[in-house]
Amino acid sequence: MQMRTLTTLAAVAIAAAGCGPSQVPEEASEPAAVAAEVAVTGGVVRGVLGEDGLKQYHHIPFAAPPVGERRWAPPGSVQPWEGVRDAAAPGPACVQQGAQGGFYDTATAVATMDEDCLTLSVWTRAQHVDEQLPTMVWIHGGGLTVGSGDAYPGELLTAKGVVLVTVNYRLGPFGFLALADLTAESANGTSGNQGLQDQIAALEWVQDNIASFGGDPGNVTIFGESAGSMSVSILQASPPARGLFHRIIGQSGGLFGPMTFRDRPSVNGDPAEAIGAGFAAALAGEGDDTSLDALRALSAEHVLATYLANPTLLSALAIVDGDVLTDEVAAVFAAGEQADVPVLIGSNADEGTALLPYMAAGLDPGAAGFSAYVEAEFAEVKDEIGEHYPAGDDEQAAASWMDLFGDALFTYPMRAWARAMATVPSDAYLYWFTWAPPIEESERYGAFHAAEIGYVFGNLELFDATPTDADRALSERMATIWTEFARTGNPNGEGLPEWPAYTRENEAYMEFGETVGAKTGLRMARMDLIERAWTKRRENAMAAAETSPEPEG
Repeated sequence: MQMRTLTTLAAVAIAAAGCGPSQVPEEASEPAAVAAEVAVTGGVVRGVLGEDGLKQYHHIPFAAPPVGERRWAPPGSVQPWEGVRDAAAPGPACVQQGAQGGFYDTATAVATMDEDCLTLSVWTRAQHVDEQLPTMVWIHGGGLTVGSGDAYPGELLTAKGVVLVTVNYRLGPFGFLALADLTAESANGTSGNQGLQDQIAALEWVQDNIASFGGDPGNVTIFGESAGSMSVSILQASPPARGLFHRIIGQSGGLFGPMTFRDRPSVNGDPAEAIGAGFAAALAGEGDDTSLDALRALSAEHVLATYLANPTLLSALAIVDGDVLTDEVAAVFAAGEQADVPVLIGSNADEGTALLPYMAAGLDPGAAGFSAYVEAEFAEVKDEIGEHYPAGDDEQAAASWMDLFGDALFTYPMRAWARAMATVPSDAYLYWFTWAPPIEESERYGAFHAAEIGYVFGNLELFDATPTDADRALSERMATIWTEFARTGNPNGEGLPEWPAYTRENEAYMEFGETVGAKTGLRMARMDLIERAWTKRRENAMAAAETSPEPEG
């Protein structure tokens, strides 16, 4: 940053010295074009220029390959390359399970995967490098375990006047492992959250390079869905990410509940380093060598297979590590220490319909399974659950389970996020997506988890949907609102429905469904119930900690 400042000051001084009273300034030269070949950190890339003006650049490295001794290390600097790097097609996704079967099978499939995966794509319609278009950086979802940035197209959003960047980041056991040995070798004395560090490294790359694609590094919106939305809530609370973005859009995900800490027990249980030690032991197997050298020598296939055989071994992914996060996201917001930027956030009406079967595998799908879920997740308020989520028979219990699951994981955290913005001046805009995409069994799934993605990006055939003119109209409306917010930090604009900012007093939100318009009071009684459960859990944990005997010695 100092070098950039000195360079700028030198340029200003030279310009001033060369334009004395007796000299006539030359005509300003034509700004450089955004061409097929673009110089970026590390070298030159060659993308694809479309006849419609859309330019695509894929598989651009934003960090060193996280392989060998760099496995589980923070992202390193881009390694320079010689010649021109082909950026015409996406590269491999980060190592993951891939297609998961069931409803999301196609959506989670990836063509290829590799540990060397820290790359991004840029989509732009800018003609010249000085256009300073708003830049939107997409963080993909997938539970921090699956997904890739190149699955999201840029045709629609770039047509609305923005530059789109989509990124990869390390996933699952490669991107979220805390170990005491990793902490010891780290320059900042922490470990874990490697995937989140990758996201920050990608944002740093955007600051350094996006102007070459006609984007504005001073107007960057980070947005994501599910785990991608949860990630951007973390980035808003993260000190190392400060100043790298200027607006946030969160779609169905925010980490405002109790979290796991790297180096001490919490409401969630053991420290992440202890959890990581158990996973390291599973990786080592009978050889019992859990040294970093030995673990890094293991194949990526072995690491992934060990994780998939028992994902509960690595029960904590995003954690309070002491670097990316210095405290729980909720605590950072409560202190007013989050990035003071406007947020547009929300969730879908039927989040649980397609997702719950993945999360509740092995449990009875009816009343017995629902009762076990309530006992495990909402014991603090279990006597109140029936009033809001009735379970008179198996069918009713199954429906209530989907509702409670969706409310707890998505609807409530988004309201908590909106409320938590009261500690800073920037506004929060809350939405509720109720439109059911025209897929097979549409009535069964409704506005399912991830249903809104196709409408934001314009790929309306997602999930094998058969879009109608009404779907296309809603997509146009949402993409216009999303990009207006990216441009100005406010989703209101000419020809758009009035969207009041959220406050605890007005409980305002925008519904995107059969009608698009402002409403108030989203599932208030249910939200308050979940809030009581989380509050009681924290209080009980604090009380237990205060009465626990001090360790001897």
